Amino acid sequence: MVMGLVACQPDTTCRQDINVCAGVVLQCTHTDTLDAVSSVTKWDSITIQGVGSDSVLYKNAKGVDHVYLPLRTDTTVTAFTLTWQGKKETLYIQHDNTQRFISMACGCAVYHTIEKVWCKNVWADTVTIINAAVETYKQDNIRIYATTHDEKK
Repeated sequence: MVMGLVACQPDTTCRQDINVCAGVVLQCTHTDTLDAVSSVTKWDSITIQGVGSDSVLYKNAKGVDHVYLPLRTDTTVTAFTLTWQGKKETLYIQHDNTQRFISMACGCAVYHTIEKVWCKNVWADTVTIINAAVETYKQDNIRIYATTHDEKK
């Protein structure tokens, strides 16, 4: 009599991060009273909150040039309020949601493809898509560009 045993080693830990966020690059130029232009690489005092959400993602964050924003999986448009220099801007991200099975240990992840971005243009000059595929946690997907000016005396 021949008997054989076959064993599987269970994958008890998830080897892939299933949380994805849209990475937003913040870029700014500053014009002083003499019309000299300089680039601002880090933003100070920015607060970001999801529209329709009580949670604040960034509260008075200092020295940031990237933020990472989770996109909603129950709708195809996610909105955020960004407060910077005392002014509120609303960023809208239109996206599709694709659920993918990762593994038995990891379950499913929801990935997104950004189709369109826009804002109310309160302080943001332009907002563009630089990578439409939202499939990891730390990647650059959107760029927000703003210009600040010193008050002339």
